[in-house]
Amino acid sequence: MKKHTLLTGITITVMAFSACNDETLDIGSTLTTQDDKLAISSADYTVNTRTIMADSILVRTSYCYLGNLKDTETGTYVRSSFMTQMNLLESFSFPEESTIANHDDNGKACVDSCLLQFILSNPSSVNDTLAAMKVTVRELNRPMEENRLYYSNFDPVAEGFIREDGLNESVMFTYYDLTEDLESSEEMHFLDFRLNNPYTDKQGVTYKNYGTYIMRQYYEHPEFFKNSYTFIHNVCPGFYISISDGEGVYAEVRYSGLDLFIHKMVNDSIESDTKTLAGTNEILQTTTITNDKVRLQQLADDNTCTYLKAPAGLFTEVTLPVDDIFNNHQEDSIMTASINFQRINNLQYDKEQQIPTYLLMVPKDSLYTFFEKSRTPDNLTSFYTGYMSGKNYYSFSNISSLVTKMHNQKNAGLLKEANWLEKNPNWNKVVLVPIKINSTTTSSNSSMVTGYENMLTIASTRLVGGSQNPYSAPYINIVYGKFNQ
Repeated sequence: MKKHTLLTGITITVMAFSACNDETLDIGSTLTTQDDKLAISSADYTVNTRTIMADSILVRTSYCYLGNLKDTETGTYVRSSFMTQMNLLESFSFPEESTIANHDDNGKACVDSCLLQFILSNPSSVNDTLAAMKVTVRELNRPMEENRLYYSNFDPVAEGFIREDGLNESVMFTYYDLTEDLESSEEMHFLDFRLNNPYTDKQGVTYKNYGTYIMRQYYEHPEFFKNSYTFIHNVCPGFYISISDGEGVYAEVRYSGLDLFIHKMVNDSIESDTKTLAGTNEILQTTTITNDKVRLQQLADDNTCTYLKAPAGLFTEVTLPVDDIFNNHQEDSIMTASINFQRINNLQYDKEQQIPTYLLMVPKDSLYTFFEKSRTPDNLTSFYTGYMSGKNYYSFSNISSLVTKMHNQKNAGLLKEANWLEKNPNWNKVVLVPIKINSTTTSSNSSMVTGYENMLTIASTRLVGGSQNPYSAPYINIVYGKFNQ
């Protein structure tokens, strides 16, 4: 018991050493007594890596993405479209119908005009800021399903979510609109659909515009506006936005809003007013990613390196040499297990493409459930790290708990089943995944992480590795500790 406690206490000190040297090997004699001496040793083991293609990724994300951009590395296009619902705030209401100033030809209250607006920012790349793109919005036929997980290969059209005879409007869009003040709009760029054409609902009733349809439903069916659920399921299921033509932009959609502009009577005067429905995290949003799978597979087949490519592109699979690590060390404790993944610079593409900022390391068999269950890296079996630009690599400083767990699971499994290895081929494999870390600023101006998501921006890098790697092979450094008897 005493030895175990001492070993745990000095592990923190051992972690300060990045590699084995004379001082590291002598740490046992400097931190322990002669009667209770800890022997420290270190060894490096080669790890095998390869590129695997992500068929699809979970798109439970804070923001949607829209664009059609040529990937200079593959020579093919990455296209993104999205679906979004509109959130009904509890305070939402129209004035008394009798106070509405404008009326349609039938003498009924109507909305003056209606604007569906999206704000884009943080482009992965903008090849041509003045390139014209045709963007189309279509009305959903039914709401997105709350109990369903939406992956990046989800196709709303094929799944029958689009109302064929419903709202269908297109606009021409450039990322930098010359009619706007470029200084004030540099960070946010507006994509506007003016829904002022006559609109016909599913019952065949025609309204002056889409906003008037919303207003009439409010007055005739107030129960539909009880909350967002009743609104989405009875009035407005949502919208599908896609690129119809053109390329050159791929960006985040940071805001979605439906503005209804009205005039109302107040005493003896007429005042203007705006009612807003917004797309928020409280309602469902999805992003559909279209990649050239044939070209991605060609990159995955390149065994001279491994790839990390987003969105929904390529991951790096790592086989940890667990058996080698524990061979002849059954009586030792693994104090640290560190591994670095060196980037391969590419002068042609590094200036054109973003480098993944954060990586997740997760057991291969937990790759999908990690995101589906909204887990966070626990530093026991899953880890994350950031790109170290000064050293040009990604570093995982201590994954000893994962290595030990893999070893113990294998031994326990073999005791129960002789063919355990055949049934668990991924027992010693992890996957490196580009991720986005969401954070918020607290009242004390500190940053607090709120979630981890698959990366949907366009980013790419190559790592040293692969079966035909021309460089020094990646390795894992193990520091062992053992008390001498």
